[in-house]
Amino acid sequence: MGFAVTASPGHWNCFHNQALLTAAQATSFSASLENRFMIPAMSSKAISAVLAVRSAPLGIVATHYGNADYNRIFTGIGSAVRITDGLSLGLQVDFISEHSIGEYRDLSHLTFETGLTCTLSSSLTMGVHLFNPLAALNTLPSSIEAGLHWQQSDDFSLVTGTSKVSGEPLSVQCGLSWNVMNKLVIRTGYMSSPSAFSFGIGFRTGTVQADTGFLLNGTTGLTSSLSIIWTMK
Repeated sequence: MGFAVTASPGHWNCFHNQALLTAAQATSFSASLENRFMIPAMSSKAISAVLAVRSAPLGIVATHYGNADYNRIFTGIGSAVRITDGLSLGLQVDFISEHSIGEYRDLSHLTFETGLTCTLSSSLTMGVHLFNPLAALNTLPSSIEAGLHWQQSDDFSLVTGTSKVSGEPLSVQCGLSWNVMNKLVIRTGYMSSPSAFSFGIGFRTGTVQADTGFLLNGTTGLTSSLSIIWTMK
């Protein structure tokens, strides 16, 4: 939905704002593949788990990006607590390793990210997320995101958000999600920087959900993604 997911509950969204872990109602596992600009060397693979422990749910994620010449491995483990009714706080510790061939040396980074969600009304939720506030101590960029999620009904929702990465322009995002017959989910969205439109379809059957999405940028072309989520009942 144009990356405007800071306030929207969901398995993968828990890793864009760890406070959303408190909304997890069941334990789930997932795997995904993203092919940036249809270039295999720029593909990204990820596995993740959301463990719905009542007192403090746990999120675990690992991703691999790149090829033999350059690759980056990202691992994170996080949790969240419900401070009061409608207010949740999450935290995730991240370890990032980068490997390059030739004269470039390998790098490792340790950082953290944190998020907050606040229920403003029965249908409106706000989310805020901060990544790598330690930018002064490492070479990683930092970012801050804020967004709103409006749940018009069980079948339809609208989202909007904004994000700022250090050294990059402010980006504004918006999107919508439509649940058709409780089996098919249609999503679309837009982000302003870099300017791109997104479109995706999800299909649910039993405990398995499959999602595919496409991000279209007029300069770099098409990015496609596929994910499978298995939820324990």
